[in-house]
Amino acid sequence: MPAQDAPLNSRRRLPTVPQPRARPLSRPLPPIPKPLSCKQCKTCITSYNAVLADIPPESRSFRGFSGKASLFTETYNVTLLPAKVQLMQTGAHLLAEITCTTCTAYLGYKILRAFEKTESWKESRFLLELAELENPYRPDAIGLDSSDSEDSS
Repeated sequence: MPAQDAPLNSRRRLPTVPQPRARPLSRPLPPIPKPLSCKQCKTCITSYNAVLADIPPESRSFRGFSGKASLFTETYNVTLLPAKVQLMQTGAHLLAEITCTTCTAYLGYKILRAFEKTESWKESRFLLELAELENPYRPDAIGLDSSDSEDSS
């Protein structure tokens, strides 16, 4: 009897197609070490680990529009407002103001472009005003606010 004429139930069955396992939609984020939060609503904005460490010696302390500030490499839970050119002590910069996503409080600004070649290392950095952040740690422990010189970005 040829294989074509074999009864249907005696045919060899193929294995079933494996079904994809149900995966969670998202996983919980790891806790942010040494977080800095918005002073008004306590939303996490950045971390002490994101402070820019390789700053040229002549530009160690920064001042924002409302006081002392520091450069950070990353931020969370912030909104960037439309960019505009601002003339600072160190030259013209294209800045986008940063606000808290939760409470819309002013936090600082992102330096999108520095028009002076000597200031180009600041591009794509976040200058956050320390007066607007909840600061549970000593600022001098890692070099923030070590002096009061007047370098404005």
